[in-house]
Amino acid sequence: MDFRNIKYFEAVARVGNITKAATELNMSQPPLSQQIQNMENEIGVKLFERHKKGVLLTDEGKLLLQKVRPLLRQYNELLDDLSDPQNLAFGNISLAILPIFSDSISEALAHMRRENENIHFSIKEGHTKSNVSLVQSGEAHVGISRLPIDNSELNYSILGNDPIRVFLRKDDSLAFKEKILPKDLNGRPLILIRGSTFHSAFTQILQTFEEAKIKPNIIAHTETASTLLKMVKYNSGIGLAPQTGSSHSTEDLKVVPFGESDIYIPTAVIWRKNETNPIVLKLKNLISQYCAI
Repeated sequence: MDFRNIKYFEAVARVGNITKAATELNMSQPPLSQQIQNMENEIGVKLFERHKKGVLLTDEGKLLLQKVRPLLRQYNELLDDLSDPQNLAFGNISLAILPIFSDSISEALAHMRRENENIHFSIKEGHTKSNVSLVQSGEAHVGISRLPIDNSELNYSILGNDPIRVFLRKDDSLAFKEKILPKDLNGRPLILIRGSTFHSAFTQILQTFEEAKIKPNIIAHTETASTLLKMVKYNSGIGLAPQTGSSHSTEDLKVVPFGESDIYIPTAVIWRKNETNPIVLKLKNLISQYCAI
């Protein structure tokens, strides 16, 4: 088994789908399937259970993933260092953030750069699930994610509780309200952020409608808050999203509390428990300062 096979295995395990993993690895699906099969034959255990929508790790696969991730992280860091000798003396730091924190994270990075101009940053934007995976695998040193996260390999520091808000046009008939209830949204087209479906807040939103005996008319899910706000701006519907979404331009929109009591999404900066790089540890402290909710 070589590091190439380990990389193939980790990608399939992380994505949960061989076709999607093959796309990420810039290869076709049949050779990747064959590599995984060869790997299972070589070590003599079944690593994945196949099903219609993808693959799931077996117990043996989970154990292998736990063991190879630190090796893969060290291997990737070594390749980065060897590809650019400056990395051995200076900082090459990768981050995995939620898109709505792009403004505040930029301030934190500018602060770092003022103190050390030799630092190079690589920034990936994604949802909680991908950010946690990137930090755990070592592809990112620091991340921002929603809580809870079920991962014993990571530490986190709370940035704050992000309340769900209603985003609507200023000329909407509901814009004058100080608080918008589920009954006010009865029959109105609603837009949510897709990432919220991975969090209990989405369940709480649906429960709020259910308690009011109203079926929400959800017409779209977006990948980012910026897309949601644009859809609201152009009158596609009313948005339900975390308040941090208002960090984007909302000059044409009104932001109003939702429900009788707030629904919160706890948010945190995350990093690996075994992290010792002083630059990374300083950066996570700056993120706690600049990205606090």
